[in-house]
Amino acid sequence: MSWNLGRAARWGSRALAVFTGLTLLMASGQPAMAAEKKPAVDEASIQRVLEDSAQIADKVVEPKSAEAVAARELAEATHRSGKVTLHLPDGATADVSKAQVYRVDDGGTLVRVPITDMTAGSVVGYVFDANRQLTQTIEIHLIEHTATTGQIRIWLDGRQVLDRKITENDTKAAANAMATVAMKQKPGSTEAQPLGFSFGKFNSCLSSAGVSSWVVASIGIACGAICAGTAGAGCIPCLTAAGGVSAGTIWFCIGKATR
Repeated sequence: MSWNLGRAARWGSRALAVFTGLTLLMASGQPAMAAEKKPAVDEASIQRVLEDSAQIADKVVEPKSAEAVAARELAEATHRSGKVTLHLPDGATADVSKAQVYRVDDGGTLVRVPITDMTAGSVVGYVFDANRQLTQTIEIHLIEHTATTGQIRIWLDGRQVLDRKITENDTKAAANAMATVAMKQKPGSTEAQPLGFSFGKFNSCLSSAGVSSWVVASIGIACGAICAGTAGAGCIPCLTAAGGVSAGTIWFCIGKATR
């Protein structure tokens, strides 16, 4: 258990959870709406989520700094300009006053705007280049059905690219993948080892921390789909998704579930 607590401590200040998007195009040119029935989350996608959560935590801009204030003002002006079409349900708003600002590659900026009156992790992401020009918009909706199931919808630049139900099988697959990744990262271990992993304990631990396990699964599924074919961590949509759930909480709950 000590290695899990150590891992949790190292990750405790890092933020992980919830936005993303990749365009999956079918031969007809229409977006593929994630119709697969089997769990679409694996060790690689979970590893990517954890790596990107580390990156996004290191890129955060101090909220009261002039840089962050200017970025939020730019996002607000972009939103009010009408140039960006959002798909918010009735009663929901993109609250720029609570936006988090991050530095991304090549002098760019990511403004991650939470959507009110939706499941936590629902966000709009505005990406600006070094010349303050909008280069990408990312919109993610998380809709909870039960404590272990839900739905994720993603738009990139106004085009819907993912509409995926997250089943309990998906959630369990994500939890098991996280446990396997964690065991591989245990000091001195290079291969996965058998685990007495309890999904019930894992889900209960996350719930106590105010996190829905299906949301964690949705991040893995989205990052795996959205960033397929890109090397390593740092895919902007996955970075956007990895901003709302504490990775330290995940590591701690993995430890609880493998006792």
